[in-house]
Amino acid sequence: MAQGMDWVWLIGLSLGAVGAVYVLLNQQIQALEVRMKHMSKRIEQLEAEVTLEEPAINGELRRLIAEGQEVRAVKAARVAFGYSLLEAKQYIDGLKEND
Repeated sequence: MAQGMDWVWLIGLSLGAVGAVYVLLNQQIQALEVRMKHMSKRIEQLEAEVTLEEPAINGELRRLIAEGQEVRAVKAARVAFGYSLLEAKQYIDGLKEND
């Protein structure tokens, strides 16, 4: 009977430890979420303050897009920026959406 009580005690202790770890991790997650919100707000503030010049090649890329040469535009973006195929395609798609 005493051995059975040892198991109950051990299981209870284990559950308590798991609960404590859960509480600590939850607190850390909440703290990280607060930090992320502050960082996002700061990034938005910085974006409002900074005006970035558009890369010079965008004119050429827009011309290629307008002429229906999207594949050449993607290739040019890959060369100009060192993008992967997917990144270059996304960049070209972004140019099309913003025009």
